[in-house]
Amino acid sequence: MNINHHADDSTLLSYAAAALPQSFSLIVAAHLEQCDRCRQRLQEAENIGGALINGLEATPIEAGSIDAVWAAIESRSPEPQPAPRAADTGLPSVLDSHLPDGLAGIRWRTVAPGIRQFILKGVESGNGTARLLSIAPGTTIPHHSHGGSELTLILRGSFADEIGRFAAGDLADLDDSVQHQPVADTDEPCICLIATDERLRFTGVFSRLLQPLVGI
Repeated sequence: MNINHHADDSTLLSYAAAALPQSFSLIVAAHLEQCDRCRQRLQEAENIGGALINGLEATPIEAGSIDAVWAAIESRSPEPQPAPRAADTGLPSVLDSHLPDGLAGIRWRTVAPGIRQFILKGVESGNGTARLLSIAPGTTIPHHSHGGSELTLILRGSFADEIGRFAAGDLADLDDSVQHQPVADTDEPCICLIATDERLRFTGVFSRLLQPLVGI
């Protein structure tokens, strides 16, 4: 897989520090499964963090603290494992529990001509959402900016916007300075996994009127 767009270093640092919202961590993890470059950059970030921790002075802990930690660990119920699938879905394995039947099992909701979405339930994302979008060939997403950050991982197909062209495996790591208008530019639907921590800011009057119905 030829990946041309990657996670920003600040995003990888936040991921290494477990400081991202759950939805953002999910997308970064899915991208890392496919991207050698970002795995290497993450390892470098973790090495830097480890070196900083090693340079701190040791602080005495209260008696019994370690025993309390182990007791808490041992009291946890084992996490349920996803049921075996008959065939590989072709998606990053971190998405298995959210999409156990792959893309074929999704119950899409049409939100605009040529645009369907599926919201991932139970995934924390601040004031935003985690969702899949399926954009029909030649369809354009309304022009918009962002109230916060947005991560978009391309799972199938591709889109092009003011930043460049994003194909399967590419990650668009955007902040509130970006304004763009993606268009699906191949003969297959562009399927994206998207996380936002704030609502989008559509520039068109009609798009703003539709926003409460769409929920983006």
